[in-house]
Amino acid sequence: MKTGKFLLLSAVVTIALTACNNEEIFNELTREIQLDMIYPGQESRATDTQFEANDQIGVYITTADASLQLGGNYVNNTMFEYKSSKWEPNKPCYWVEGTYDIYAYYPYSPTINDVENYNFQVQEDQTSSLNYTKSDFMWACTSNYTPNFTNNPSVSMQFAHKMSNVMVELVRGENFEGTIPENTKVYLYSIVTSAVIDLSSGDVAKDSYAGESTVQCFKVDNDTFKAIVVPQSITSKRPLVEVVIDNVSYLMEGKISYRQGYRHTITVTLDTDPENIKINIGGQLGNW
Repeated sequence: MKTGKFLLLSAVVTIALTACNNEEIFNELTREIQLDMIYPGQESRATDTQFEANDQIGVYITTADASLQLGGNYVNNTMFEYKSSKWEPNKPCYWVEGTYDIYAYYPYSPTINDVENYNFQVQEDQTSSLNYTKSDFMWACTSNYTPNFTNNPSVSMQFAHKMSNVMVELVRGENFEGTIPENTKVYLYSIVTSAVIDLSSGDVAKDSYAGESTVQCFKVDNDTFKAIVVPQSITSKRPLVEVVIDNVSYLMEGKISYRQGYRHTITVTLDTDPENIKINIGGQLGNW
């Protein structure tokens, strides 16, 4: 009986030692995935032009020799949320030895049915900051990344705007009397608001099967309005901008090419005579 007890005790000690050794090996060969999301054109974060608390980003990771798929990737559309100055995944993610390609996009969507033809919709009503922000699709990719198991640094993900930004500036002409009223509204016409996006390349195209819509702009101040639109060209002279002042509507025609990742400025010179209102299109700024 004494011998049997001794053997049982020895077995328990051996199992405990084996479990401890396996844990040490696990810690040596795996590290938590840490990502540092960098806002377009920024080296650090700060308000309106930065990621903010509770922002959510979707992440895919593949091995470097594999293409991005809807499923079966190393990491499949895991949501990372910005909390306390750190991006935290909604479920544990760890590196193992290997080389990887990392894809990230904003805003996060829990339901993606096609990574090569992801359908994204900009908001028609962008008068709220929430709807304006939800329309701003951004994308980042880091290729051939090999984890460093010594100090496990964060992987920098430099984002780029994939939509087009439109600024509408209202200028008082020589004959315009008074100030621009606070109740002024600005609309963009002839806009396809549906986009098709390849998440592996970040390429964006307007949905060729979608109809045209009208986008109401976000008010920055009484003189400045802005909106985010899907990259597209309006090649024939068509209704382009509508300015509503004190319930009086001024509709202007024009041609424009909204380019991916660019900011476009449309200047509307106001006059007391609606026939003398002028529109000027220009001001493309890269790396918006």
